[in-house]
Amino acid sequence: MQLITNIAAFIAWLIYASFFEWFAHRYVMHQRRFLLGFVYHGHAHVHHGTYRGDRSFEADGPVRLSDVTLRWFSFPAILLIHFPVMFLFQSATGLATVYGGIAAVIVYYAAFEYTHYLMHVPSGHPIEGARWFRFLREHHRLHHTYKKRNFNVLFPLADLLLGTLMTSKQWGERKAGDLASGD
Repeated sequence: MQLITNIAAFIAWLIYASFFEWFAHRYVMHQRRFLLGFVYHGHAHVHHGTYRGDRSFEADGPVRLSDVTLRWFSFPAILLIHFPVMFLFQSATGLATVYGGIAAVIVYYAAFEYTHYLMHVPSGHPIEGARWFRFLREHHRLHHTYKKRNFNVLFPLADLLLGTLMTSKQWGERKAGDLASGD
């Protein structure tokens, strides 16, 4: 029974992670908030300034890891924010879900960092040719073109459900409309 509840918790936390990523990306990384102005600056100015939605989306030359990845403390902070919720849920329900929740946070964060890095710094890794990866890379490239769209990097469920999803087709239609109107 514990294995089943932890698997269910793992799946639920992966789904939740899409919304957490969307919220953090939109409201922390793209808006100067609270004491987190340095996060906004590092993402909106440095990352988006280095990797734009054009040919500069992929690195051409030496790469500063800090311009591509999240700060070193991001992973421990995400765990610290969520562990109390996981623990309280498990305590309140008696369902063994903490290990599944922690596993989901680890998997999501690691997958996020690795795929995001490969999007900006291609290395010929076999997953770069996978259809799902090409879709996510284009999804993320469009975010670098339209900063109020496509906040998810790894799992665009929240973009879809919260109305910020932009597809390549929509981008093409928008671009054609801009050209037709003379913009």
